[in-house]
Amino acid sequence: MPPYPRTAHTGGGLTYVLPSAGGAGVDAVIRAAIAMDRWLPAPSQVEAITQRLRDYIGEACSALEKDPREEALAAVREAWHRLGLGPGDGYTSAVTYARGLGLVAKELRDLRRGPK
Repeated sequence: MPPYPRTAHTGGGLTYVLPSAGGAGVDAVIRAAIAMDRWLPAPSQVEAITQRLRDYIGEACSALEKDPREEALAAVREAWHRLGLGPGDGYTSAVTYARGLGLVAKELRDLRRGPK
Protein backbone atom coordinates (compact mmCIF):
# COMPACT_ATOMS: atom_id res chain seq x y z
CA MET A 1 0.00 0.00 0.00
CA PRO A 2 1.37 3.45 -0.85
CA PRO A 3 2.20 5.74 2.06
CA TYR A 4 -0.35 8.23 0.73
CA PRO A 5 -3.59 6.21 0.36
CA ARG A 6 -6.02 7.04 -2.45
CA THR A 7 -3.40 8.98 -4.36
CA ALA A 8 -1.02 8.13 -7.14
CA HIS A 9 1.91 9.22 -4.97
CA THR A 10 3.98 6.37 -3.65
CA GLY A 11 6.40 8.59 -1.76
CA GLY A 12 9.43 7.16 -3.51
CA GLY A 13 11.42 7.72 -6.64
CA LEU A 14 12.18 11.37 -6.01
CA THR A 15 15.80 12.34 -5.57
CA TYR A 16 17.32 15.73 -4.99
CA VAL A 17 19.90 16.78 -7.54
CA LEU A 18 22.06 19.64 -6.41
CA PRO A 19 22.83 22.21 -9.12
CA SER A 20 26.45 22.84 -10.02
CA ALA A 21 28.24 25.41 -7.88
CA GLY A 22 29.47 27.58 -10.72
CA GLY A 23 27.55 30.25 -12.60
CA ALA A 24 23.77 30.32 -12.36
CA GLY A 25 23.74 27.04 -10.39
CA VAL A 26 25.09 28.76 -7.30
CA ASP A 27 21.90 30.82 -7.10
CA ALA A 28 19.85 27.65 -6.63
CA VAL A 29 22.28 26.34 -4.01
CA ILE A 30 22.11 29.64 -2.11
CA ARG A 31 18.30 29.67 -2.24
CA ALA A 32 18.18 26.06 -1.01
CA ALA A 33 20.51 26.86 1.90
CA ILE A 34 18.65 29.98 2.98
CA ALA A 35 15.29 28.17 2.83
CA MET A 36 16.43 25.21 4.95
CA ASP A 37 14.38 26.39 7.90
CA ARG A 38 11.25 25.71 5.82
CA TRP A 39 12.07 22.43 4.07
CA LEU A 40 14.52 20.61 6.39
CA PRO A 41 16.55 18.45 3.99
CA ALA A 42 18.07 15.05 4.68
CA PRO A 43 21.47 15.14 6.41
CA SER A 44 23.22 14.06 3.20
CA GLN A 45 21.64 17.01 1.36
CA VAL A 46 22.74 19.41 4.09
CA GLU A 47 26.27 18.08 3.71
CA ALA A 48 26.21 18.39 -0.09
CA ILE A 49 24.84 21.95 0.01
CA THR A 50 27.38 22.92 2.67
CA GLN A 51 30.27 21.59 0.59
CA ARG A 52 29.10 23.43 -2.53
CA LEU A 53 28.79 26.65 -0.55
CA ARG A 54 32.23 26.18 1.02
CA ASP A 55 33.74 25.73 -2.46
CA TYR A 56 31.95 28.80 -3.82
CA ILE A 57 32.84 30.97 -0.82
CA GLY A 58 36.51 30.01 -1.06
CA GLU A 59 36.54 30.92 -4.74
CA ALA A 60 34.62 34.17 -4.21
CA CYS A 61 36.83 35.24 -1.29
CA SER A 62 39.96 34.71 -3.35
CA ALA A 63 38.53 36.89 -6.11
CA LEU A 64 37.23 39.62 -3.78
CA GLU A 65 40.37 39.92 -1.63
CA LYS A 66 41.85 42.07 -4.40
CA ASP A 67 38.81 44.39 -4.34
CA PRO A 68 39.65 47.77 -2.77
CA ARG A 69 36.11 48.42 -1.47
CA GLU A 70 35.81 48.26 2.31
CA GLU A 71 32.42 46.55 2.00
CA ALA A 72 33.96 43.73 -0.04
CA LEU A 73 36.86 43.28 2.39
CA ALA A 74 34.47 43.17 5.35
CA ALA A 75 32.36 40.52 3.59
CA VAL A 76 35.48 38.47 2.87
CA ARG A 77 36.56 38.62 6.53
CA GLU A 78 33.08 37.55 7.63
CA ALA A 79 33.06 34.70 5.08
CA TRP A 80 36.46 33.37 6.22
CA HIS A 81 35.25 33.55 9.82
CA ARG A 82 32.06 31.59 9.03
CA LEU A 83 34.01 28.97 7.10
CA GLY A 84 36.21 28.41 10.13
CA LEU A 85 33.31 27.77 12.50
CA GLY A 86 32.27 24.37 11.15
CA PRO A 87 28.90 22.62 11.17
CA GLY A 88 28.89 21.46 14.80
CA ASP A 89 27.80 18.07 16.13
CA GLY A 90 24.09 17.78 15.34
CA TYR A 91 21.56 18.18 12.57
CA THR A 92 20.26 21.51 13.87
CA SER A 93 23.71 23.05 14.04
CA ALA A 94 24.53 21.70 10.55
CA VAL A 95 21.39 23.33 9.12
CA THR A 96 22.15 26.59 10.93
CA TYR A 97 25.74 26.52 9.62
CA ALA A 98 24.56 25.88 6.05
CA ARG A 99 22.03 28.72 6.27
CA GLY A 100 24.77 31.06 7.52
CA LEU A 101 27.01 30.04 4.64
CA GLY A 102 24.10 30.63 2.26
CA LEU A 103 23.66 34.18 3.54
CA VAL A 104 27.40 34.88 3.26
CA ALA A 105 27.52 33.36 -0.23
CA LYS A 106 24.59 35.55 -1.29
CA GLU A 107 26.39 38.65 -0.10
CA LEU A 108 29.61 37.65 -1.86
CA ARG A 109 27.70 36.83 -5.06
CA ASP A 110 26.04 40.25 -5.02
CA LEU A 111 29.38 41.99 -4.43
CA ARG A 112 30.99 40.08 -7.31
CA ARG A 113 28.17 41.08 -9.65
CA GLY A 114 28.70 44.72 -8.75
CA PRO A 115 26.18 47.57 -8.56
CA LYS A 116 23.15 47.40 -10.79
